[in-house]
Amino acid sequence: MIHYTFSCLSPTSQFVQIEINIDIRIPNSIKLQLPAWRAGRYQIANYAQNIRSFSVFDSDNQAVFWEKSTKDSWVFKVAEPGIYRIRYEFYAAKMDAGSSWVDDQQVYLNLVNCCFEVKGTTRMDYLFQFNFPKFPQVACTLPLSSTGEYLAEDFQQVADSTFLAAQKLTHWKIRLGDIPIHCWIHGEVVFDLDEFLTSIQALMEVQVQDFGSFPEKEYHFIYQLLPYPHFHGVEHRRGTVITFGPAQNLAEQKAMKDLLAVSSHEFYHAWNVCSIRPKELLPYNFSKESYTKSGWILEGITSYLGDWYMLQAGLYSTQEFVEEMEKTINRVSRDLGWKNESILASSFDLWLDGYQAGIPNKKQNIYANGALIAWALDIHLRRFESSLPEVMKQAFERFGRKNKSYQEGSFWLLVSRAALSWDSVDFYQKFIAGKESIVEELKKILPLMGFVLEERPNEDMLTRSLGIILQKNTIERIHPTSPAYTQLMIGDEIKSVEQKSGITLSISRINGQTLDFSFEDRGDNFYPNYKISVSEQEAEELA
Repeated sequence: MIHYTFSCLSPTSQFVQIEINIDIRIPNSIKLQLPAWRAGRYQIANYAQNIRSFSVFDSDNQAVFWEKSTKDSWVFKVAEPGIYRIRYEFYAAKMDAGSSWVDDQQVYLNLVNCCFEVKGTTRMDYLFQFNFPKFPQVACTLPLSSTGEYLAEDFQQVADSTFLAAQKLTHWKIRLGDIPIHCWIHGEVVFDLDEFLTSIQALMEVQVQDFGSFPEKEYHFIYQLLPYPHFHGVEHRRGTVITFGPAQNLAEQKAMKDLLAVSSHEFYHAWNVCSIRPKELLPYNFSKESYTKSGWILEGITSYLGDWYMLQAGLYSTQEFVEEMEKTINRVSRDLGWKNESILASSFDLWLDGYQAGIPNKKQNIYANGALIAWALDIHLRRFESSLPEVMKQAFERFGRKNKSYQEGSFWLLVSRAALSWDSVDFYQKFIAGKESIVEELKKILPLMGFVLEERPNEDMLTRSLGIILQKNTIERIHPTSPAYTQLMIGDEIKSVEQKSGITLSISRINGQTLDFSFEDRGDNFYPNYKISVSEQEAEELA
């Protein structure tokens, strides 16, 4: 048994004290591997930077020599069998849905941040004891053992688990058939609890209805409602953590729908990611990058269907669903990364720059571009009496339920078989492996669903005529086919604008120059705005 004990001597220090007891019966070299990243965020996080005061002791309480073999792995040798103790402190000072935070109100830990995988000994269960007497109310996504401790059958389960102890937690328990569903809230509750639970119940039921069953025996929604602006969610096998703020905004319908939408997204991940998973991520190797081209499946499909199920559950009107997709189209249309990199390449490069803005027009966003690809795919499948939810159900039956991984080709084979009369290969080559505009494709096919995608001139004169997008008065983006592209620079500050027969700009450049430029007004329409309209008859059929 690998026995973890957690305590916290001073919550305001934000350090947690951790001890591991390992019963080692065969002399060997023991490696303690701390994850370098976490599921749901395909980016190196270097959690090891938050560890201090690491030490190892044998059964006689004698210090054991250890050394690091990599930046996030520690190694020591065992000469004699016995109980070996590892002690260290972890600094928990980042509040988001995938990190850890300690203060005078709570101890919140995503275990992937701070727990070691033990290698070099026989496979053993992981047992957890949390000693936080100042925080008596506890939520944990790990199963509770008969001894009152929490138990994980392997490190994969450890790394997919969350612990929260607080002075005050709001807790409700509802059921999804015979499956207990826990809703935990830390923070101020300003909304109607019954209405919220009814909405969560509706979201879960429409998703389970399409899949036919739920992959877990228990599930936890853990909400951190914060007094400052925040919005984040992370999926786990047996639950999700969602951070949202300001909590006071949840008295308003728009903010509540945002919270429900991210809840829908993360709940869908219980199937897509936590159960239906590509070969490169089953099992997770947390010690290094795990490259996959399936990011658009993991996040793009989930982003689209998360909103789709808001519509199916009656939590979005058709107009609200359309407005969400409209926002995504306008976001995607302002980035021309699809011209330079396929969604497969952008999925692979998540580890490189997937969560930063990056250089101009380099990549596609696997969430936004992926969601539009998923929507277009769903429209095509519905033409042939299938659907994307039906494909995902087949993926769950073939892969997730059997704990088997998929390869990109085997996933696309499910799409091809779902609509044999449709040329899915052409779609794949253009919009997934290729570099064609999914927005242009949606213009063509949205009328099949009773929608019309209209292209309207941008309201801003400089954006419309010169392809310049400003942040305050500073140029943030320039369209590569604009006449301004060869004259102006990102970072130029616009000092004055004169519009007569043409457009004259005075700018201040970061190198100290003040420059004037004149451009002909050619009547261009760079970075247009997109609007979706829908007929009432089609809207009723869709809902």
